[in-house]
Amino acid sequence: MPEGPEVKIASDYFNNFFSTSKKINFEIITDYYQEKYSDVFSVIEQNLKTFSPTYTVGKNIFLDLSKNKIFNFHLGMTGGWSNELVKHCHLRVYDHKNEIFFRDVRKFGKMRIITQAQFNEKFNSSHDLLNDSYCKKSHLDFLEKINFKKSICSIIMDQKYFPGVGNYIKSEGLYISKIHPEEKWGNLSSKQKSLLINNLQKVMLDSYKSGGAELKDFKNPFNQSEFKLKIYGKKYTNKNNLVTSLVTSDSRKSWFCKKSQKLK
Repeated sequence: MPEGPEVKIASDYFNNFFSTSKKINFEIITDYYQEKYSDVFSVIEQNLKTFSPTYTVGKNIFLDLSKNKIFNFHLGMTGGWSNELVKHCHLRVYDHKNEIFFRDVRKFGKMRIITQAQFNEKFNSSHDLLNDSYCKKSHLDFLEKINFKKSICSIIMDQKYFPGVGNYIKSEGLYISKIHPEEKWGNLSSKQKSLLINNLQKVMLDSYKSGGAELKDFKNPFNQSEFKLKIYGKKYTNKNNLVTSLVTSDSRKSWFCKKSQKLK
């Protein structure tokens, strides 16, 4: 699934593609999307007067409409933009001279209309490590409310606490921080929590600036990514230490090194 950096890249690509457009249009091109999202795009047609850039919080992309409405879409497992009409394209977006298609192979993409009040209630950009409005103090204060018995991996993967963080960012950040994924949140010192946040943010920024993690479900639409993974999907670290991969308490697979990431 595309994580925060890949979602932000998808948003950037869309904005770059329509950077000179005054008005864009949406057209559903499959029966599946017609049945599922016709009401959503009817609202967009009525409330998208002029084009404004999309923006992201976590793994969600947003487009402001009129009357305090917001178009909120999620790429799902395999969603992304295509410059050509190919198999699994469900949506066409176009202006007076350009067109782009939304391709969703596994049909897990989600699209809906929310209000500004709903956005304010559910999405907090000040806790998004990739967002310009990120506030570390506010984030740390918020994280202090967490049940100290919860595992680190389950907290990191909870979008309420770390919007935009997914499986590869989790594994990479914990490896750099030398923290075992099953370590309890309450066992971390304030210094360790701060370091973990810094390292997760570094992984996300490095990934975003380098073109994202080109895993099975994501290809950078701009150009080939230069981002390099250190432990995710690996059998050995760059120091030739064995990498363990197993399903952890977040119900997802984690990659970690028992030699450097010891459980207390």
